[in-house]
Amino acid sequence: MHRVALITSGGDGAGINSMIEMLARYEGIDLYGFHDGYDGILVNQPIHLTKTHCANHSLDGAHFLRTARSKLPFTKDGRQKIIQSLVEQEFECLIVCGGSGSQIAAKQIHEEGMNTLFIPMTVDNDVIGTDYTIGYDTALNHILNIIANIQNTATNMPGRIFMVEVLGGNVGNLALESALAGGCDLAIIPEYSSNREQIAKKVQAKLREKQSLIITCSESAYDSKDYQAGDQGVSFSIADSIEHLTGIRVRKTVVGFYIRAGHPSNRDAIIASKLGYFTAATILSKDFGKMIAIKKDAVITVDYKELDFSASTTNQENIDIAKNLNLLNS
Repeated sequence: MHRVALITSGGDGAGINSMIEMLARYEGIDLYGFHDGYDGILVNQPIHLTKTHCANHSLDGAHFLRTARSKLPFTKDGRQKIIQSLVEQEFECLIVCGGSGSQIAAKQIHEEGMNTLFIPMTVDNDVIGTDYTIGYDTALNHILNIIANIQNTATNMPGRIFMVEVLGGNVGNLALESALAGGCDLAIIPEYSSNREQIAKKVQAKLREKQSLIITCSESAYDSKDYQAGDQGVSFSIADSIEHLTGIRVRKTVVGFYIRAGHPSNRDAIIASKLGYFTAATILSKDFGKMIAIKKDAVITVDYKELDFSASTTNQENIDIAKNLNLLNS
Protein backbone atom coordinates (compact mmCIF):
# COMPACT_ATOMS: atom_id res chain seq x y z
CA MET A 1 0.00 0.00 0.00
CA HIS A 2 1.42 3.38 -1.06
CA ARG A 3 0.82 6.06 1.59
CA VAL A 4 0.53 9.32 -0.36
CA ALA A 5 0.11 12.96 0.76
CA LEU A 6 -1.55 15.60 -1.43
CA ILE A 7 -1.82 19.39 -1.27
CA THR A 8 -3.22 22.15 -3.45
CA SER A 9 -0.93 25.18 -3.51
CA GLY A 10 -1.33 28.74 -4.74
CA GLY A 11 -4.63 29.79 -6.33
CA ASP A 12 -7.61 27.49 -6.79
CA GLY A 13 -8.55 25.81 -10.07
CA ALA A 14 -11.95 24.39 -10.94
CA GLY A 15 -11.70 20.68 -11.74
CA ILE A 16 -9.12 19.65 -9.17
CA ASN A 17 -11.75 17.60 -7.32
CA SER A 18 -12.10 15.42 -10.42
CA MET A 19 -8.37 14.66 -10.29
CA ILE A 20 -8.48 13.83 -6.59
CA GLU A 21 -11.64 11.72 -6.88
CA MET A 22 -10.08 9.66 -9.67
CA LEU A 23 -6.92 9.12 -7.64
CA ALA A 24 -8.89 8.11 -4.55
CA ARG A 25 -10.54 5.24 -6.45
CA TYR A 26 -7.34 3.25 -6.76
CA GLU A 27 -6.62 0.16 -4.71
CA GLY A 28 -3.07 0.23 -3.47
CA ILE A 29 -3.03 4.00 -2.86
CA ASP A 30 -3.73 5.27 0.65
CA LEU A 31 -4.42 8.95 -0.05
CA TYR A 32 -4.32 11.78 2.49
CA GLY A 33 -4.72 15.52 1.96
CA PHE A 34 -3.61 18.57 3.90
CA HIS A 35 -5.53 21.83 3.97
CA ASP A 36 -3.64 25.09 3.27
CA GLY A 37 -0.87 23.98 0.95
CA TYR A 38 2.74 23.56 2.02
CA ASP A 39 2.17 25.28 5.39
CA GLY A 40 -0.62 22.82 6.15
CA ILE A 41 1.80 19.91 6.13
CA LEU A 42 3.31 21.33 9.33
CA VAL A 43 0.23 22.64 11.12
CA ASN A 44 -2.78 20.57 9.99
CA GLN A 45 -3.83 16.99 10.48
CA PRO A 46 -4.08 14.91 7.29
CA ILE A 47 -7.53 14.13 5.91
CA HIS A 48 -8.09 10.57 4.70
CA LEU A 49 -9.27 10.96 1.08
CA THR A 50 -10.99 7.63 0.60
CA LYS A 51 -13.12 6.57 -2.33
CA THR A 52 -16.21 6.99 -0.15
CA HIS A 53 -15.10 10.42 1.12
CA CYS A 54 -14.59 11.74 -2.42
CA ALA A 55 -17.61 10.17 -4.14
CA ASN A 56 -20.16 12.51 -5.77
CA HIS A 57 -18.09 15.67 -5.25
CA SER A 58 -15.90 15.67 -8.34
CA LEU A 59 -17.85 18.55 -9.96
CA ASP A 60 -18.15 20.70 -6.86
CA GLY A 61 -16.81 24.24 -7.01
CA ALA A 62 -15.70 24.00 -3.36
CA HIS A 63 -12.55 21.91 -3.28
CA PHE A 64 -11.79 18.93 -1.08
CA LEU A 65 -8.75 20.80 0.19
CA ARG A 66 -8.24 24.49 0.94
CA THR A 67 -5.36 25.98 -1.01
CA ALA A 68 -2.89 28.66 0.06
CA ARG A 69 0.28 30.43 -0.98
CA SER A 70 3.42 29.80 1.05
CA LYS A 71 6.97 31.08 1.43
CA LEU A 72 7.97 27.99 3.41
CA PRO A 73 9.29 25.84 0.52
CA PHE A 74 11.47 28.61 -0.89
CA THR A 75 14.10 28.28 1.83
CA LYS A 76 16.31 25.29 2.55
CA ASP A 77 15.15 25.20 6.17
CA GLY A 78 11.49 25.35 5.14
CA ARG A 79 11.86 22.48 2.69
CA GLN A 80 13.61 20.35 5.28
CA LYS A 81 10.78 20.95 7.75
CA ILE A 82 8.25 19.85 5.12
CA ILE A 83 10.26 16.71 4.35
CA GLN A 84 10.77 15.87 8.02
CA SER A 85 7.04 16.15 8.73
CA LEU A 86 6.15 13.91 5.78
CA VAL A 87 8.76 11.33 6.74
CA GLU A 88 7.60 11.26 10.36
CA GLN A 89 4.06 10.57 9.11
CA GLU A 90 5.42 7.78 6.90
CA PHE A 91 4.38 9.23 3.57
CA GLU A 92 6.07 7.77 0.52
CA CYS A 93 5.22 10.62 -1.84
CA LEU A 94 3.86 14.18 -1.92
CA ILE A 95 1.56 15.22 -4.77
CA VAL A 96 1.55 18.97 -5.34
CA CYS A 97 -1.25 20.58 -7.37
CA GLY A 98 -0.53 24.19 -8.27
CA GLY A 99 1.03 26.80 -10.50
CA SER A 100 4.52 27.82 -11.54
CA GLY A 101 5.85 28.66 -8.07
CA SER A 102 4.48 25.45 -6.60
CA GLN A 103 6.10 23.54 -9.46
CA ILE A 104 9.56 24.88 -8.57
CA ALA A 105 9.01 24.02 -4.90
CA ALA A 106 7.92 20.46 -5.74
CA LYS A 107 11.07 20.00 -7.84
CA GLN A 108 13.33 21.27 -5.05
CA ILE A 109 11.67 19.12 -2.38
CA HIS A 110 12.11 16.07 -4.59
CA GLU A 111 15.79 16.88 -5.12
CA GLU A 112 16.28 17.14 -1.36
CA GLY A 113 14.93 13.72 -0.50
CA MET A 114 11.12 13.45 -0.63
CA ASN A 115 9.43 11.84 -3.62
CA THR A 116 7.07 14.28 -5.33
CA LEU A 117 4.75 14.44 -8.31
CA PHE A 118 3.36 17.68 -9.71
CA ILE A 119 -0.10 18.35 -11.18
CA PRO A 120 -0.49 21.67 -13.08
CA MET A 121 -3.42 23.64 -11.61
CA THR A 122 -3.87 27.36 -12.23
CA VAL A 123 -6.27 29.60 -14.15
CA ASP A 124 -3.24 31.37 -15.66
CA ASN A 125 -2.11 28.37 -17.78
CA ASP A 126 1.51 29.43 -17.21
CA VAL A 127 3.24 26.23 -16.07
CA ILE A 128 6.44 25.18 -17.84
CA GLY A 129 6.32 21.81 -19.61
CA THR A 130 2.56 21.46 -20.13
CA ASP A 131 0.11 22.88 -22.66
CA TYR A 132 -2.72 23.00 -20.17
CA THR A 133 -3.44 23.57 -16.48
CA ILE A 134 -6.52 22.55 -14.49
CA GLY A 135 -8.88 25.51 -14.07
CA TYR A 136 -7.96 27.40 -17.25
CA ASP A 137 -10.95 26.46 -19.38
CA THR A 138 -13.48 27.20 -16.64
CA ALA A 139 -11.94 30.66 -16.11
CA LEU A 140 -11.91 31.28 -19.87
CA ASN A 141 -15.58 30.36 -20.16
CA HIS A 142 -16.49 32.78 -17.36
CA ILE A 143 -14.67 35.57 -19.22
CA LEU A 144 -16.35 34.73 -22.51
CA ASN A 145 -19.79 34.90 -20.86
CA ILE A 146 -18.97 38.42 -19.71
CA ILE A 147 -17.66 39.44 -23.14
CA ALA A 148 -20.82 38.07 -24.79
CA ASN A 149 -22.97 40.28 -22.57
CA ILE A 150 -20.77 43.30 -23.26
CA GLN A 151 -21.11 42.62 -27.00
CA ASN A 152 -24.87 42.90 -26.61
CA THR A 153 -24.51 46.23 -24.81
CA ALA A 154 -22.04 47.44 -27.44
CA THR A 155 -24.66 46.69 -30.11
CA ASN A 156 -27.48 48.28 -28.13
CA MET A 157 -25.46 51.35 -27.10
CA PRO A 158 -22.89 52.15 -29.83
CA GLY A 159 -20.16 54.76 -29.64
CA ARG A 160 -18.48 53.32 -26.57
CA ILE A 161 -15.19 51.65 -25.63
CA PHE A 162 -15.32 48.67 -23.29
CA MET A 163 -12.35 47.22 -21.42
CA VAL A 164 -12.35 43.88 -19.61
CA GLU A 165 -9.46 43.31 -17.18
CA VAL A 166 -8.78 39.63 -16.50
CA LEU A 167 -6.44 37.55 -14.37
CA GLY A 168 -3.44 35.73 -15.83
CA GLY A 169 -0.41 36.44 -13.69
CA ASN A 170 2.69 37.36 -15.66
CA VAL A 171 1.37 35.63 -18.79
CA GLY A 172 -1.27 36.95 -21.19
CA ASN A 173 -2.95 33.67 -22.13
CA LEU A 174 -6.34 34.48 -20.60
CA ALA A 175 -6.55 37.98 -22.10
CA LEU A 176 -5.26 36.78 -25.46
CA GLU A 177 -7.43 33.69 -25.90
CA SER A 178 -10.58 35.40 -24.63
CA ALA A 179 -9.98 38.26 -27.09
CA LEU A 180 -9.64 35.82 -29.98
CA ALA A 181 -12.61 33.67 -28.98
CA GLY A 182 -14.74 36.69 -28.11
CA GLY A 183 -14.07 38.66 -31.29
CA CYS A 184 -12.49 41.55 -29.38
CA ASP A 185 -10.61 44.43 -30.96
CA LEU A 186 -7.44 44.58 -28.86
CA ALA A 187 -5.63 42.42 -26.29
CA ILE A 188 -3.25 44.18 -23.90
CA ILE A 189 -0.88 41.53 -22.54
CA PRO A 190 2.42 41.68 -20.61
CA GLU A 191 4.38 40.04 -23.45
CA TYR A 192 3.96 43.23 -25.51
CA SER A 193 4.36 46.92 -24.81
CA SER A 194 1.77 48.55 -22.58
CA ASN A 195 2.88 52.05 -23.54
CA ARG A 196 -0.20 54.12 -22.87
CA GLU A 197 0.22 56.56 -25.75
CA GLN A 198 0.73 53.77 -28.29
CA ILE A 199 -2.34 51.91 -27.05
CA ALA A 200 -4.47 55.06 -27.17
CA LYS A 201 -3.39 55.78 -30.76
CA LYS A 202 -4.16 52.18 -31.77
CA VAL A 203 -7.63 52.49 -30.25
CA GLN A 204 -8.18 55.81 -32.02
CA ALA A 205 -7.29 54.19 -35.36
CA LYS A 206 -9.66 51.28 -34.74
CA LEU A 207 -12.49 53.69 -33.93
CA ARG A 208 -12.38 54.84 -37.55
CA GLU A 209 -13.51 51.34 -38.54
CA LYS A 210 -16.05 50.50 -35.80
CA GLN A 211 -18.57 52.31 -33.67
CA SER A 212 -17.69 50.37 -30.50
CA LEU A 213 -14.58 48.55 -29.32
CA ILE A 214 -14.03 45.76 -26.80
CA ILE A 215 -10.56 45.40 -25.28
CA THR A 216 -9.21 42.67 -23.01
CA CYS A 217 -6.43 43.62 -20.60
CA SER A 218 -4.21 41.37 -18.52
CA GLU A 219 -3.90 42.25 -14.83
CA SER A 220 -0.09 42.44 -15.24
CA ALA A 221 0.03 44.89 -18.17
CA TYR A 222 2.05 47.50 -16.26
CA ASP A 223 4.59 49.80 -17.89
CA SER A 224 6.12 51.51 -14.88
CA LYS A 225 6.32 48.93 -12.10
CA ASP A 226 6.73 45.25 -11.54
CA TYR A 227 3.50 43.31 -11.28
CA GLN A 228 2.85 41.59 -7.94
CA ALA A 229 0.40 38.71 -7.56
CA GLY A 230 -3.03 40.03 -6.63
CA ASP A 231 -2.58 43.47 -8.20
CA GLN A 232 -5.68 44.69 -10.00
CA GLY A 233 -6.79 47.90 -11.65
CA VAL A 234 -4.11 48.45 -14.31
CA SER A 235 -6.91 48.84 -16.86
CA PHE A 236 -7.99 52.08 -15.15
CA SER A 237 -4.73 53.89 -15.91
CA ILE A 238 -4.73 52.56 -19.48
CA ALA A 239 -8.33 53.72 -19.85
CA ASP A 240 -7.36 57.21 -18.68
CA SER A 241 -4.87 57.50 -21.55
CA ILE A 242 -7.42 56.27 -24.08
CA GLU A 243 -10.04 58.74 -22.82
CA HIS A 244 -7.55 61.61 -22.95
CA LEU A 245 -6.73 61.00 -26.63
CA THR A 246 -10.13 59.95 -27.96
CA GLY A 247 -12.46 61.97 -25.76
CA ILE A 248 -14.58 58.85 -25.27
CA ARG A 249 -15.19 57.32 -21.85
CA VAL A 250 -13.98 53.76 -21.38
CA ARG A 251 -16.46 51.47 -19.64
CA LYS A 252 -14.36 49.22 -17.42
CA THR A 253 -15.05 45.72 -16.11
CA VAL A 254 -12.57 44.09 -13.71
CA VAL A 255 -13.45 40.42 -13.77
CA GLY A 256 -11.24 39.44 -10.83
CA PHE A 257 -11.79 36.40 -8.67
CA TYR A 258 -15.21 35.57 -10.07
CA ILE A 259 -13.56 33.48 -12.77
CA ARG A 260 -11.51 31.27 -10.46
CA ALA A 261 -14.09 28.88 -9.07
CA GLY A 262 -17.54 27.40 -9.64
CA HIS A 263 -18.40 24.08 -11.22
CA PRO A 264 -15.69 23.01 -13.68
CA SER A 265 -16.23 23.04 -17.41
CA ASN A 266 -16.39 19.71 -19.19
CA ARG A 267 -12.85 20.22 -20.50
CA ASP A 268 -11.44 20.88 -17.03
CA ALA A 269 -13.30 17.94 -15.51
CA ILE A 270 -12.21 15.39 -18.13
CA ILE A 271 -8.60 16.56 -18.28
CA ALA A 272 -8.36 16.56 -14.49
CA SER A 273 -9.81 13.04 -14.39
CA LYS A 274 -7.23 11.85 -16.93
CA LEU A 275 -4.43 13.46 -14.93
CA GLY A 276 -5.68 11.65 -11.81
CA TYR A 277 -5.78 8.34 -13.67
CA PHE A 278 -2.20 8.68 -14.93
CA THR A 279 -0.99 9.98 -11.57
CA ALA A 280 -2.22 6.78 -9.96
CA ALA A 281 -0.33 4.69 -12.52
CA THR A 282 2.82 6.75 -11.91
CA ILE A 283 2.58 6.21 -8.15
CA LEU A 284 2.05 2.47 -8.52
CA SER A 285 5.14 2.24 -10.73
CA LYS A 286 7.11 4.44 -8.28
CA ASP A 287 8.10 6.77 -11.10
CA PHE A 288 8.56 9.91 -9.00
CA GLY A 289 10.17 13.26 -9.74
CA LYS A 290 7.76 13.97 -12.56
CA MET A 291 5.02 16.34 -13.65
CA ILE A 292 1.87 14.78 -15.05
CA ALA A 293 1.31 17.06 -18.04
CA ILE A 294 -0.74 17.66 -21.18
CA LYS A 295 1.02 17.88 -24.53
CA LYS A 296 -0.97 18.01 -27.77
CA ASP A 297 -4.03 16.73 -25.86
CA ALA A 298 -2.17 13.65 -24.60
CA VAL A 299 -1.23 12.95 -20.98
CA ILE A 300 2.51 12.52 -20.52
CA THR A 301 5.04 12.53 -17.69
CA VAL A 302 7.83 15.10 -17.74
CA ASP A 303 10.93 14.62 -15.63
CA TYR A 304 11.74 17.70 -13.56
CA LYS A 305 15.26 17.63 -15.07
CA GLU A 306 13.79 18.24 -18.52
CA LEU A 307 12.01 21.48 -17.57
CA ASP A 308 13.33 24.67 -19.16
CA PHE A 309 12.29 27.46 -16.83
CA SER A 310 13.48 30.10 -19.30
CA ALA A 311 10.90 29.02 -21.89
CA SER A 312 7.77 31.03 -22.64
CA THR A 313 4.40 29.63 -21.61
CA THR A 314 2.42 31.96 -23.86
CA ASN A 315 0.55 30.15 -26.64
CA GLN A 316 2.60 31.06 -29.73
CA GLU A 317 -0.10 30.04 -32.18
CA ASN A 318 -2.50 32.49 -30.53
CA ILE A 319 0.18 35.17 -30.64
CA ASP A 320 0.64 34.66 -34.38
CA ILE A 321 -3.10 34.84 -35.05
CA ALA A 322 -3.46 37.97 -32.92
CA LYS A 323 -0.61 39.65 -34.79
CA ASN A 324 -2.25 38.95 -38.14
CA LEU A 325 -5.53 40.37 -36.82
CA ASN A 326 -3.78 43.50 -35.46
CA LEU A 327 -4.96 42.76 -31.90
CA LEU A 328 -1.64 43.37 -30.13
CA ASN A 329 0.12 46.59 -29.21
CA SER A 330 3.22 45.81 -31.24
